[in-house]
Amino acid sequence: MRPALLAVFLVACGGSAAAQSEPSTPTPTPTPTATPTPTAEAPASPLSFPTACADKSAELCTPSQAFIERLCTKANQDVALALFASGTPFTRMYLRGKMDELVFDEEVLALRFHGVPKGGMQVGNGAGSYDVLRWDGSCSMAVDADMLTRNKPGRPKTAKVKWHRLGDKTQTALIGSSEAVKRAYKRRGAECQGAMTGDVSASCEKADGALVDAIVDYMRGGGSVPAPDGL
Repeated sequence: MRPALLAVFLVACGGSAAAQSEPSTPTPTPTPTATPTPTAEAPASPLSFPTACADKSAELCTPSQAFIERLCTKANQDVALALFASGTPFTRMYLRGKMDELVFDEEVLALRFHGVPKGGMQVGNGAGSYDVLRWDGSCSMAVDADMLTRNKPGRPKTAKVKWHRLGDKTQTALIGSSEAVKRAYKRRGAECQGAMTGDVSASCEKADGALVDAIVDYMRGGGSVPAPDGL
């Protein structure tokens, strides 16, 4: 009986060992999910500098509305100076009084007119309003139509042209083309010692004003600056 018991025992142990040596199924490794890369917005296509009325049949001679929208997002001194040059066809208007940042007799370019819609709420005097461009490159919006005229005063005022906001190409052209601008520029440099903004001396302020006057006189007298690359 012992041999039989031994055989049974060996068979039982062999089955157990076979079961224990059976390989286990590996757990699959999860595939990492790729994080999508954010798509950067494509830069807006540049708009070329306008030289003619967008709509020759319109009452106002203005650049295109797309150009105006881009122009009024931030002040652009180079573009404003080129648009105000005496040879451009764009509609000039003049302030009949002081309104917000605008001053009496200030020259502006009319950009667009907003009429009062029929049945709409009347704001101001009901004559409508204009969006306008100033000499410093900033836009003033919704200026009452009754505050503006096309009758040119003897010497229109201007918003202050900011020399330090002009590009190198424009500055070089002004200094090289106008002796008056060149002299005023040198004087300003001597009086202001390189200061562009902030607290400056009275003589620096006077020299800075003389430079602005020289630039405006040059542009109104038929002078020109290189056309900006656009917006």
